[in-house]
Amino acid sequence: MSRHDPTVLPPLDARPTTVSPTLPRGAAHSAVSNLLSGDRVAIGAAVHEIQNVLTSVLGWVELAQANRDPAVLDRALPIVHRGVSRAGALVASLIDPVASFGVRDERFDVGAVVATVRDLLDARCAAAHVTLRATLPPEPVEAQGDPERVEQVLTNLVLNAANAIQSARQRGAEAGTIELSVQPMGGRVAVVVRDDGVGIDPSTRARIFDPFFSTRPTETPLTAAVRGLGLAVSRALSEAMGAQLDVDSAPGRGAAMVLALRRPRTDSEMALPLSVQGTEARLRPGARVLVIDDDPAIRELLEVALSLRGARVMVTTEVEDARRLLARGEVDVALVDETLGENSSGAAFLMEMALIAPRVGRVLMTGAPSVDHVPSAARGIVVRKPFLLDDVVRALAVALQER
Repeated sequence: MSRHDPTVLPPLDARPTTVSPTLPRGAAHSAVSNLLSGDRVAIGAAVHEIQNVLTSVLGWVELAQANRDPAVLDRALPIVHRGVSRAGALVASLIDPVASFGVRDERFDVGAVVATVRDLLDARCAAAHVTLRATLPPEPVEAQGDPERVEQVLTNLVLNAANAIQSARQRGAEAGTIELSVQPMGGRVAVVVRDDGVGIDPSTRARIFDPFFSTRPTETPLTAAVRGLGLAVSRALSEAMGAQLDVDSAPGRGAAMVLALRRPRTDSEMALPLSVQGTEARLRPGARVLVIDDDPAIRELLEVALSLRGARVMVTTEVEDARRLLARGEVDVALVDETLGENSSGAAFLMEMALIAPRVGRVLMTGAPSVDHVPSAARGIVVRKPFLLDDVVRALAVALQER
């Protein structure tokens, strides 16, 4: 790699150009599976990411409590909401670390993700007397991949750069700036995270993406579990998206981490079904939605939320009630929890629905890490808990369109 141009990466290897919108089962799955091959690695990776999320959430909560400023609160609430959602997904990674690192494949605005990372970490960097800057493109620049995973990778890179700056200060250097930028790079879109720290020597560069490799001291058993995982996980996630993560650095001149993302595929190249994530969160007025769930809090939440969206909502805990409603033709789409108590299975009922009411849309709610035991033709669209209400509405809207 050129030492003068950090955006020049070596030729890409022959990785696949198509990535699954859910859990990758080919090379991408293998990359993450190999990384998370032991309990220590899986737990450490999850703890590392949860610590990052909770640090940001707690920081914004403190800011909102201290300022009582509506503008600060408006800025903090979406970040806290997103952080809590991410934490829920990371907790799921302790059950199935490989499934939790599945990636979506969609078009997204790279500049918007960079702006989110800047907002997410600005307070934390400022508290450490580090200036975090972002040079955003004047117009949207699209890439192909998973925007949430890109946000996760960039968060790791910024925090790693902040640690490098602290190390530089300990050595007497005048360091204190991290710069994020979006740049074209051949057939790719590069996000560059540059710091003015002490730089990286060649021997460290050779191992910097190895799991558990770190130049920072270990102080506690907890830090031993997570130390040296940020960059290893970031590279695995990048490869799972068909992207490439590399570093350009030399001692004394800081470091530039370069995330090279794929350009969006054209419509003729898209071999994927309609993406739930790209659907507007809106239901057809009067759509008849049947909710089957044994949890009273979730039933009440969905009944109120979907009614406010204009749906006619019916709720039940009993499969027999659902059969009667289906037989009378009173249901357009069913939202079914996978677990319906000791004697009923939501997955089994969806398979039954595929036979007795094939024109009724089907959405499966689950907290399980995998639904491989449910035939895809029967399960319909899957919404994982904890879910966002907008995601439930999008799934129902797609299920109604596909009836």
